[in-house]
Amino acid sequence: MKLTYSLIAREEYLEILYFLADNYSEVTALKFEEDFLSNIKHLENFPESFPKFHNTCKRKFKVNKNVTVIFQFNENEGTVEILNFWFNRSNPDLLLQHL
Repeated sequence: MKLTYSLIAREEYLEILYFLADNYSEVTALKFEEDFLSNIKHLENFPESFPKFHNTCKRKFKVNKNVTVIFQFNENEGTVEILNFWFNRSNPDLLLQHL
């Protein structure tokens, strides 16, 4: 399984890590990264086990109670692309417009 990240997802991931380290602690940032990577390991083996995002072909997983990751799985190509990190309190309609 080939895993890629959109440019937006790369930026969002780093922004989240820096925000957590600066405003909370490095331990909090590391915990977020650990939780994210744990989901990635599962995703690489079982991408279809994650629920779909609304009624789209995109899928999602929660990193924690605050952040959900939106990704796209292409079974024919054997690829997964991380598209966005989404703050769960945000309006999902806005995310749908970006996807």
